[in-house]
Amino acid sequence: MSRPAFVSFDEHKVMRIYQRNLPHWRQEGATYFVTYRLADSIPESVRRQWEGDKALWLKARGIVYDGVTGRWHAAFAKLTAMEQFQFHQHFNRQVQSCLDRGLGACHLRNAECLETVRAKILGNDGTRYHVGDFVIMPNHVHLLVTPVPGEELEMFLKQVKGASAVECNRHLGRSGTFWQAESYDHIVRTLEQLHAYRTYIADNPRNAGLVVPASARYVATWMDEWFKS
Repeated sequence: MSRPAFVSFDEHKVMRIYQRNLPHWRQEGATYFVTYRLADSIPESVRRQWEGDKALWLKARGIVYDGVTGRWHAAFAKLTAMEQFQFHQHFNRQVQSCLDRGLGACHLRNAECLETVRAKILGNDGTRYHVGDFVIMPNHVHLLVTPVPGEELEMFLKQVKGASAVECNRHLGRSGTFWQAESYDHIVRTLEQLHAYRTYIADNPRNAGLVVPASARYVATWMDEWFKS
């Protein structure tokens, strides 16, 4: 199986940026750090508190917060790159910390669900995308992935989340929304950053005070070659 070379983020190359609740940056050849979570992993009371915190942060910079899909995004885009980075870093850390508390039903503790999610992630590895390290936590997934040229990260996530949701609901004898619709993703800009993400993925269970099954972890040894060149 032929694996790609690592491609650093290049601010001078063509990129695509779109905004839902979160900003999503796309560049062909890029590797992404992705987090997606179960629909019930963050309680509504916590989400409302974050909304209040966001409103205060933005108000201090003269921006009126009018909801996750509101007009505040246009004003936010005019802030300095550092201010935007600090905003996303602060609130993304809150999300990660909350997820590690293991809230919600934590369906990914179920052995059948765990194996289903693992299989769907690896389903097209080496053909439509290249799967890097990942860890399946009780209520969320962290992974590294490099789509092949012509493929989009959105299609990868739609495929793995959609197919696994159907099967996991069947395993659990339930129906309804399984995954939170929007995922968090970040372009891996450098090999140094890649190393940090791999370490984060490897250490996440221990840092959350958990012991996960061996099948919940995956180490993409092919990525090691990137650090030898």
